[in-house]
Amino acid sequence: MKVSVCMITYGHEKFIRQAIEGVLMQECNFDYELVIANDCSPDATDEIVKDILQTHPNANKVRYFSHTENLGMMPNFLFAMAQCKGEYVAMCEGDDYWITKDKLQKQVDILEANPTIGLVYTDVKHYDQQTERFIKKPAGLEVSKADVIRVMLKNKFIEFPTTMFRKKVLDKAVEINQTALLKGVIGDTRILLETAYLSDIFFLKEVTTVYRIVAGSASHPKNIDKYIFALKDSYLCRKEFVERHNLPKVWLSDAVCNTNRGLINRAFIADNYTNALKLLKNVVIFEMFSYSSKSVIKQKMTLGIWGKGLLALLGIGVLRQKIK
Repeated sequence: MKVSVCMITYGHEKFIRQAIEGVLMQECNFDYELVIANDCSPDATDEIVKDILQTHPNANKVRYFSHTENLGMMPNFLFAMAQCKGEYVAMCEGDDYWITKDKLQKQVDILEANPTIGLVYTDVKHYDQQTERFIKKPAGLEVSKADVIRVMLKNKFIEFPTTMFRKKVLDKAVEINQTALLKGVIGDTRILLETAYLSDIFFLKEVTTVYRIVAGSASHPKNIDKYIFALKDSYLCRKEFVERHNLPKVWLSDAVCNTNRGLINRAFIADNYTNALKLLKNVVIFEMFSYSSKSVIKQKMTLGIWGKGLLALLGIGVLRQKIK
């Protein structure tokens, strides 16, 4: 098997058909499979997948696993990964979808011709499900080999459903992060960072994928506790990576400042004082001043941000929300 497409799904009844059809429309000169792992979805996801298996002309490419109990996002991802038999592995979650028929072919061609490359990623469109509109975001980044890790620590410029990995590199990246993956919620950044450390990566300058922004999803949680956990895990995965490879702590400048900005901004718009305090208590002050350059602190932690933090602490932010 040349390529496995790894698709995890949970509660994606509105999106799963489009995700699957985007994979099964691929035109390739090699064999590929679609591995779907349904984490005991409480909606009609299972029925929709089974309908596709009965009716789609390329249904024979699908290997479907439907759990009878919920494993959780990361255990389900690791389960799906373990089922992939391909030399290369492409990612596409059940709420995203591909829009070009030659995505897999172009990525395989690059990997076949360049044995040092462990990951090929593409450009992407972002779709806000709540507003039902595409969001204008900067085009995908092509980063030099010397700068790729530093830039990736700064901000995630690769969307996971655009990626194709060399499986032996991906397996190594997953193995290194196995414990952290099971404890956290940020899987893509951990895997992307480790892959960039282990191999070269390549940017295919073409929009092949739509990344769907869904409020309440693991990457965009509404719940305050889940928001704090996800935001801090996003910083923690970068910190662990820097420490594991003895990289300069100053490379964490943007990550720690962005974490604090996120916590303070959310505290400022919190609808009750308990949540505001909970958010502010998680601000990472010591590490910010220990790791961050003065220029990044000045740029990111403006007087406006500190002012929002003070107003949230005094309860004025909550009062503003109630008046609204």
